[in-house]
Amino acid sequence: MFIRRCCRSRASRRESGQALIMALVVLLFALPVGLYFIDGVRVMVRSAVAERQQKTASGMANAVATDYFRQFSQNAYDGHYDTDSLSRPQTFYSAGYSTVTFIPDAANHSLYLKASGSYGSAAQPKTTRVLEAMIQFYSDLVQYGTMVNGAFTVSASNVNYFGGFYTNGNLTVTGANVRFNGGPVVVRGNLSGAASVVIDGDLYYSGTSAGSVTVLGNRYNFIPSVNWPALDFAYYDAHYTYKTSVNQTIVFNSTGTFTVVGGATYAIPAQGAIIYAENANLTIRGIVSGRVTAVAGAATAGNCASAAGRIIVNDNLYYVGASSIAASANASFAALARNCVTFTKTGANLLVAGVFFAEQGTVNMRLTGSAGYRFWLYGVRTQGISVSGFSGGISLNYDANLRSFQPPGLPERALLVNWKLR
Repeated sequence: MFIRRCCRSRASRRESGQALIMALVVLLFALPVGLYFIDGVRVMVRSAVAERQQKTASGMANAVATDYFRQFSQNAYDGHYDTDSLSRPQTFYSAGYSTVTFIPDAANHSLYLKASGSYGSAAQPKTTRVLEAMIQFYSDLVQYGTMVNGAFTVSASNVNYFGGFYTNGNLTVTGANVRFNGGPVVVRGNLSGAASVVIDGDLYYSGTSAGSVTVLGNRYNFIPSVNWPALDFAYYDAHYTYKTSVNQTIVFNSTGTFTVVGGATYAIPAQGAIIYAENANLTIRGIVSGRVTAVAGAATAGNCASAAGRIIVNDNLYYVGASSIAASANASFAALARNCVTFTKTGANLLVAGVFFAEQGTVNMRLTGSAGYRFWLYGVRTQGISVSGFSGGISLNYDANLRSFQPPGLPERALLVNWKLR
């Protein structure tokens, strides 16, 4: 009986020791593993918190740039370069704040932004992200050699179009040997034409057919963003260098001035001059020295016969200096008419340079002259031109320099050209 109890006691002690050893082994193994997992969870939580802080800070910086684009989309004229419109106070949020600095460049139509978004208090931010952005302002009025606000038909043969070509509707080419050079053709609709029609560049169209035309570049069945500009006469009424409410004739001088026939001579400011006719017509000619925009406004739409809001170019109109047909830092020009632009000269050739925009209609441009003489246009025209005379030839040429040296007061759109978040 005693021997049996003794054996049991020894066996029990042996089992208890083994259990204790196993518990120690498990503890030695489980403790590091547990600590490892706890440390991993701690790192994950810290990383998640940091990521949330960075996302919040990035969102605050991005919100600044978004606010600027909201502002620019609402006004195509004002608030692009002046400090009062661009300034932003330090903006506080529930978890942080944002600040912004900027460098406007009106001469080059650009704006540099540096926006900072910070998570935490202004005194002790925990995380800061910085967004740097370069915004370029450009006008659709200088992007294409020819713009038409609607469907358009090219019926003449053996015609070359230089620079981009845009129609806000179908484009039909019935003439033979028509060629588009030096820029894209953008058609908001269908393109119709024979194989003898050559596009020496890319074609963009939004319709279902591009006809049989020959495209030397690429074909795209969509169109890039293009807006037909709308003139804001309230802007010109607030920013003019000279204003008239009656018909006037303006002569541009090579000395950086312009003269109102029968009136005074005005200097063209360094930032450019806006000549505004309110419900009236302007007749213009001469040598442009400086950046100038002539605007003829009207309360109602009309035609080229008798309505107000017409611009008449009645003699040569070109730039000062050696590059008389190309815009430069010293000279660029635009004629913006509510209703009609007319080019006229008898008994001689006619040369004009600049942007010529008639807001209304699709054929509200006229060219009248004598048989046997030639007409040259270097720049942009935004209508089909009704021609009488000038049987010696007509040449329409795009001036790419207008993109770099825009005349003042053109409606602009903001384009984000560079973006960096760090």
